[in-house]
Amino acid sequence: MDLQYFINHADSLFTQIFMIVMGLLYAMAIVIGFSYKAVNIYCYFVLFPASLLLFVFKSKYKYLILPLTFLFFLIPGIEDYSVVWFDYAVVFLNSYADVFNSNYINASVYLCVLVPALIYSFAIYKRFGWEVFKIISGVVIGSAALYLLTIFPNFKPFLEYCVSIVQ
Repeated sequence: MDLQYFINHADSLFTQIFMIVMGLLYAMAIVIGFSYKAVNIYCYFVLFPASLLLFVFKSKYKYLILPLTFLFFLIPGIEDYSVVWFDYAVVFLNSYADVFNSNYINASVYLCVLVPALIYSFAIYKRFGWEVFKIISGVVIGSAALYLLTIFPNFKPFLEYCVSIVQ
């Protein structure tokens, strides 16, 4: 997909969510010095499952899990493997989109943003109880409302402005 596609579809909430997550992954890739595909695979196939283990284990050593996930980047040839794994993930998301008469961006947001959010919500509720869950939910809902009132309607003009500056 090219930049013009994103500009043309910037009025869609799912496209905005996709672009924000993609931007965060690109920024993380730049900061740690690996490719976007390697960081994407790391986040969704290593970090996300490992972070869920924090809700399961009760050991005082459980917080060592997250730093240990960075060993992923020490695997010889991880950039090449990440390209292959990423391509498989894209094929899966496109297949999912075809089955549900959708597109790649919507499939990505459903499976890579909303499903993890639901899983984390359940894990937070089970681990910390209703009171903490209410606080976190309030912050998330308030942030979403603020986003929908301020950024969502201005996202496309902002994107067009950024493109005009670069060109």
